[in-house]
Amino acid sequence: MLALSPSELVEFLVSLPARRTPFIWGPPGIGKSALVREAAERMGLTCVTLLGTQLAPEDLIGVPRIVVSGTGADARHTTEFCPPRAILRVEPFLLFIDELNSAVPDVQKAFYSLILDRRLGDYELPEHSRVVGAGNRIEDRALVRPMATALSNRMVHVALEARSENWLVWGAQNGIHPLVLAFVRARPDRLSELPPSDATPAYPTPRAWHMLSDAIHAVAEPLWPSVAAGCVGDRAGAEFSAFAKRALLAPPLTALADGSAAVPSDPDLVYFLGASCIALLASKQESDGTLAARALSRIARNSMEIAVWAVEAGLGRATTPASEAFMTHLRASGSSVLADVLRLGRFAGSADGG
Repeated sequence: MLALSPSELVEFLVSLPARRTPFIWGPPGIGKSALVREAAERMGLTCVTLLGTQLAPEDLIGVPRIVVSGTGADARHTTEFCPPRAILRVEPFLLFIDELNSAVPDVQKAFYSLILDRRLGDYELPEHSRVVGAGNRIEDRALVRPMATALSNRMVHVALEARSENWLVWGAQNGIHPLVLAFVRARPDRLSELPPSDATPAYPTPRAWHMLSDAIHAVAEPLWPSVAAGCVGDRAGAEFSAFAKRALLAPPLTALADGSAAVPSDPDLVYFLGASCIALLASKQESDGTLAARALSRIARNSMEIAVWAVEAGLGRATTPASEAFMTHLRASGSSVLADVLRLGRFAGSADGG
């Protein structure tokens, strides 16, 4: 089966002919739903999600009602099925059937005509609508039922795999905590793991690392080890907590920017500092953007790779006063290499319509 990265999957979903239905195989928490929504947004379609585990057959084909036509002796009574409001639409949309292979057999059979013919009883999906299915694998130890060959043969099957390089780019552009970004870069094998065989409830997935990022943004530092274990499991959580304790010994960005502190020799700490520069770009204060640019210019002298990554990630974030000041400073007094990255990145974004 073809294995795709997150960015490749979005491109695949957008490019596939509208009348062909893809089915995405992947472990829990890998981001299948978010990528389908991203593809729908790129196509200008509303994304409507149905969960196979929460459906009965009548939830798809609708419930019957009696329709009376004619009057008196000519009156005729017929049965008409009423499709659910969620998919009874006039404009094209993307119907995402999540956990399709977790649905009971009768529900799976109800999807046959929808997936192949885009039809539910008398109702036909608007032209140019899309249907996308997704589900977990048997090895994920999730609730997975056998999929009938008559159903599986109606779809184009692809696998989604977590790739740390893609997730790090996404995370840098979407506010993932610098400590989480730095740890995943240091231990890319920890981004996604199979569920443990001992029924431990928490284990590493991209979704779990996102939850941990949200948590450590909010809770006090002494609680981080407990929160980490609760999000990504005891082993990965302990490793993250030890890494975070060491990373917090890195010099502050202010000391780095004014030259009173040296750039650390440990590449993991340098990556944490680069991620911290990116985090500042969400600020409404121009001074934070200038600080990030000055610190990053110092980092570039020791690790141009990390500095270039930070600039490229900064280009993907929403524009703020800090990000504008960051770019202005790099153009005026930062590294010429970083200024070129900034210029070429903006040019590429314009060429793509960004």
